[in-house]
Amino acid sequence: SDTLGRAVDYAKRITSTASTSTTMVPSTRLSALPSSWLDVAPTSDFSLANLPFGICSFHACHQPRPRCCTILGDHVIDLSLLAEAGLFDGIDGLSSPTYIFAQSTLNAFMALSRSIWTAVRVRLFSLLVSGDYGDDTNCNSALSSNAALRAATIHPVSEVKMHLPAKIGDYTDFYSSREHATNVGTMFRGKDNALQPNWLHLPVGYHGRSSTVCISGTPVTRPCGQLQKDRDDPKQGSAYGPCRLMDFELEMAFFVGGADNEMGSRLTIDDAKDRIFGFVLMNDWSARDIQKWEYVPLGPFGAKNFCTTISPWVVSIDALEPFTCQTSAVAQTDPVPLPYLQDPNYSSYNIKLEVAIQGEGMDAPAKVCTSNFANLYWNARQQLAHHAVTGCVMKAGDLLASGTISGGDETAFGSMLELSWKGSREVKLGGNGQVRKFLKDGDNVVISGRSEEQGGTGRVGFGTCEGKILPATPSLTPAKTITAKTSGLERYKNVKLYGYWRSSSTWRVRIALAAKGIEYETCSVNLLDGMQASEEHSQINPMRQVPALEYQDASSGSTVRLSQSIAIIEFLEEAFPNAGVTLLPSDPGDRAIAREMAEVVNSGTQPLQNLSVMQRIDEESKGSMSGNIFAKDSIANGLSVLEKLVSTRQSNLGVACGPYAIGTFAPTIADAYIVPQLYNGRRFDVDLPSVCPTLLKVQAAALAHPWFQVSHPDEQPDAPQEKTGGG
Repeated sequence: SDTLGRAVDYAKRITSTASTSTTMVPSTRLSALPSSWLDVAPTSDFSLANLPFGICSFHACHQPRPRCCTILGDHVIDLSLLAEAGLFDGIDGLSSPTYIFAQSTLNAFMALSRSIWTAVRVRLFSLLVSGDYGDDTNCNSALSSNAALRAATIHPVSEVKMHLPAKIGDYTDFYSSREHATNVGTMFRGKDNALQPNWLHLPVGYHGRSSTVCISGTPVTRPCGQLQKDRDDPKQGSAYGPCRLMDFELEMAFFVGGADNEMGSRLTIDDAKDRIFGFVLMNDWSARDIQKWEYVPLGPFGAKNFCTTISPWVVSIDALEPFTCQTSAVAQTDPVPLPYLQDPNYSSYNIKLEVAIQGEGMDAPAKVCTSNFANLYWNARQQLAHHAVTGCVMKAGDLLASGTISGGDETAFGSMLELSWKGSREVKLGGNGQVRKFLKDGDNVVISGRSEEQGGTGRVGFGTCEGKILPATPSLTPAKTITAKTSGLERYKNVKLYGYWRSSSTWRVRIALAAKGIEYETCSVNLLDGMQASEEHSQINPMRQVPALEYQDASSGSTVRLSQSIAIIEFLEEAFPNAGVTLLPSDPGDRAIAREMAEVVNSGTQPLQNLSVMQRIDEESKGSMSGNIFAKDSIANGLSVLEKLVSTRQSNLGVACGPYAIGTFAPTIADAYIVPQLYNGRRFDVDLPSVCPTLLKVQAAALAHPWFQVSHPDEQPDAPQEKTGGG
């Protein structure tokens, strides 16, 4: 319907023209990157040219639920609150930004198209760039001019906990650095047979374990496994014990994004470039002695499955494109790859990589190698195209790693295996006298990476990827399982709402339906004509009241009816988790407060103002009591309680308080109950300005919101013509 469409088009109505402009994030090759109204150090990895994506929680402000975020300088920005406030609305294809960015992983966002990833990043740029950048349409002041939203949304990085960016379905590790493959091959097979015959023809890789991919800062327990007793006499077999040759591997990895390809269908090089969501740093820890015994004939197993560390911020392809450069190979001509692997834009990114080790007793990490992402013979597009050439399904959240990235000289070797040349020489850790051949317990390995132009601005960095080695232990950690939600839009059909235009209980449900964007048929039940008391209606609502919701359950083929507004709204929230926007705050405490306010109306006041109660009072008292006055007093009492709850809540939130009842920047279930109740208060001549001035401010904000506009009593098809403006 037209009214429902107004709710669905909320984005286009709430955001300014500036927020929907086609502003592009400037290239970092510009001599001067535009500044932000937030302080950003020139040496920060996270300039306006970056704007990566991650998952964080804010424990310092009692918001432990992980949610989507970005970072600018030392400021971590809550994308779920920006979405709640409508600042991502109007982006083509981004139909449910509140749902997308309230998730505890980036998977839902990753599953969208590259054009949407780009548009979100552009919107973030417009929200964060200072107002003096270029033409006014490039800057959106919706965040910078809103003190409450700024206070709620922007947090110091020191108060933030980072989480894995995605639920990783599958993890693949490639072996794509020619320099690294040559070094390792030379050690074990000699210089003349360094590369296996297939290496220059395809990106060699193996499937790793996604279950032990962990976020930077997670301690790494030295693994135990089978170790060869005597390398000169394999017949002696193996012994169980802790790894003695613990190693790091300097790698990068990218997350797959976009819609799944069908099983049996392939990805071209051109397809692949739009399926790469973004890159992270990686340390694919290795137990070299365990690997040496187990890897023949199928490759690494336990030696590589105990831990893989990644950096928390996912840097987009768009941020890296200004740093496109030649690979260390320059061209692939001897041999020329097969057609499906030929990249017409064969290239890489100029990302400077560094590994440092801080042993126990050291004041700071000591650099042990520097390399570059360009030291890969097979680039990311080729890796992805090869992975899918057999028809393998590539899903959003899959993680594909580069393999160890080594350069052409000893300072660029990306592992201790190479730096110590299989343990034959010592590697100095700075000038403090400590040396290593392989890693010791207590060593903290720090990988960093960044792209920047010499003398330019706008560094695009990754932060750090680090982990400290703990002594071997026999303890195990049990696996966790996650149950996926089903789609209500596929299961629940033919929704009907039985109600009355003026009924506040019905209005609440209409608000919830508008928030979810669910189409429904209005079935009018005229309370003044007594239709609710009919036998026919009692089959729909045994309480002979409104509202009632009816739907067809496609899974069982049955017709289901629900009564009571609170039950109906809870059903809509649970049955349609991915549709529209939720009325239930994601934080458990906030959700309980919103429900508390709703129940003050639903169970504390509504039963005392029902028409049947008023009529019963008039009849039983034989005129000595007025049902109308009783209802008026009950409504006034309930509103005064709500006034106290809301004003106290908003006062406690202070500057970070939003305009709605519990201080949010989008309506909740509390507003869906309070606003219709104020409508009742006005009908019964309650002195609202005296009883509940704070609630009137909440009402003003809500009535400007499309959910409340399309669900307003005067807009309903069964409202009197003088209300709707009909002739």
